[in-house]
Amino acid sequence: MRHALAAAAALVALAMVDVAPAPAQPVDRSNVATLTVNGQGRVDVPPDHARLSVEVVTAGANPEAATSAHRERASRATTRLRDMKNDGVSIEQSSFSLGEFRNPERPNTPGRSEYRAVTTFELKIAPAENADKAVTAIAGSGLFEVRNLRFGVDERNPGFDAARRNAVENARRRALTYAEAAGVKLGEIVSINDTDARHPRESVLMSPMARNVQVIAPEALTLTASVTIAWRIAP
Repeated sequence: MRHALAAAAALVALAMVDVAPAPAQPVDRSNVATLTVNGQGRVDVPPDHARLSVEVVTAGANPEAATSAHRERASRATTRLRDMKNDGVSIEQSSFSLGEFRNPERPNTPGRSEYRAVTTFELKIAPAENADKAVTAIAGSGLFEVRNLRFGVDERNPGFDAARRNAVENARRRALTYAEAAGVKLGEIVSINDTDARHPRESVLMSPMARNVQVIAPEALTLTASVTIAWRIAP
């Protein structure tokens, strides 16, 4: 009888012990069915600026002669460009180079070398409508050789956001079409990835070497965006 009472007490004590609940198991999402779609968006917007590359070139029989004469011309060119600030012209960067160029030999005439000092200016013109006036003034100054002109769109242009919205809407329409065709319904969005490739945001218009060239800005540039969205397929 004593052994039976001891066994019963042990069972009661065991029943009174708090048993910690088992930790919740993480949900395995590897088997969740999803639908992943890529969407494309595009918007046409007018250019908001132009970029112009110009050079000041000075030749000389030797490096000292070329650089000595070039220093004064480059200084005048810099002043001329800074005076055009009110016309929307700004100097983004400049660089200097000095190189030797050998003229080709001709019959009975030996080839001859000359040295050229070159200062290159990268200019921004904003708004884009000022490009014609600016190019005409720069080319007519007699100081610069105009290399090329490009029209572009700044990164903060609202057209980029519009293209991204269009890309999302395009992905949504495609996803709904696929889901309907497959006889399923879309659930919540699992992931959104911006897959926008780094595309050119400028359009090379011309190389206006002549001084009397009229610059006409393009009516619009195309901005694009790309997005990849994954939806969970509703059970």
